[in-house]
Amino acid sequence: MSVHVRRDADFQPELRKNLVTREWVVIARGRGKRPSDFAVPTGEQEPVPEHDSKCPFCTGNEKNTPPEVFAVRDGGGANSGGWTVRVVPNKFAALRREGSDQVRQVGLHTARDGHGAHEVIIESPAHNLDLWEMTEGQVESVIEACQQRFLAYESGEILHYVLVFRNHGARAGTSLEHPHSQLIAAPVMPRQLQVEMQGAAAYWEYLGKCVYCALIEDELRSGERIVLETRHFIGVTAFAGRYPFETWILPKRRAIRFAAMSEEEAADLARVLKDTLGRLAGCLNRPSYNYAIHTAPAAEHNVRAYHWHMEIFPRITTLGGFELGSDIYINVVAPEEAAVFLREAKAPVG
Repeated sequence: MSVHVRRDADFQPELRKNLVTREWVVIARGRGKRPSDFAVPTGEQEPVPEHDSKCPFCTGNEKNTPPEVFAVRDGGGANSGGWTVRVVPNKFAALRREGSDQVRQVGLHTARDGHGAHEVIIESPAHNLDLWEMTEGQVESVIEACQQRFLAYESGEILHYVLVFRNHGARAGTSLEHPHSQLIAAPVMPRQLQVEMQGAAAYWEYLGKCVYCALIEDELRSGERIVLETRHFIGVTAFAGRYPFETWILPKRRAIRFAAMSEEEAADLARVLKDTLGRLAGCLNRPSYNYAIHTAPAAEHNVRAYHWHMEIFPRITTLGGFELGSDIYINVVAPEEAAVFLREAKAPVG
């Protein structure tokens, strides 16, 4: 029986291991082409108004959300207009303050009430802006709000794990167009962070060095995957990225927690985040994307090896049976090629 073997010279699949988590990823170099092959067709995108009278996050509709828990304001009182960034409890929370924090057994299984917190960070009064379209000052206010909410939960003893994340676009799971990110505080630590912290601790134990600092040094040395560099941060396409154009933002100064940033670093992060998202928008025609801030929980001890960072995932491909069955991702764009496209990209105009 004859066996057909693909002979395309450009098709060079490669298995790569994540330096921190030790997880494998397939880089299917040659299966992907140019960014335009993944871009959302322009005709599918509907114009979004600057204000939507039916949107609960728009100015004038403050009464349609739960009372705010934090706000950055130019004027006005709580739960009124004049805000720049506003944080409110999520009406459809994944976790709630009510309920017991006690663990219980259900036969062989372990369960507990959905005790926690779920908040929405409304990032702008304008209904139609992505983060990269806002001013640096506005993005800096968003970062300030995130830091303050991290600190609010890190001071407690129960909900010590906090994740800030952003879902932008239909393919990323967003339910409202108004620019917003979310925060979930939980009494349990997710496996992803556990694996990262264990990998960082193992690297520190064997080599006496932060694995993320080593990664930053290596990326700056090679330059192959660098998207941008500033005084305090680098943006880099992940060597073993699970998604095409997966980009990490890493602080050069090692700190285990996001909330530990200085004002100068926060201002620099605003520039880097705005720039990176703008490049992705220009390169991939405003794709759906997710991002998450990975930071060590305040209640955890012996986490000196960790290094907080942001991970951005453009949602331009769909997971298949292999990924779901094996938890090994197939990335059809080599990170080195993605970095070239992103270095050359500019944010869309208009």
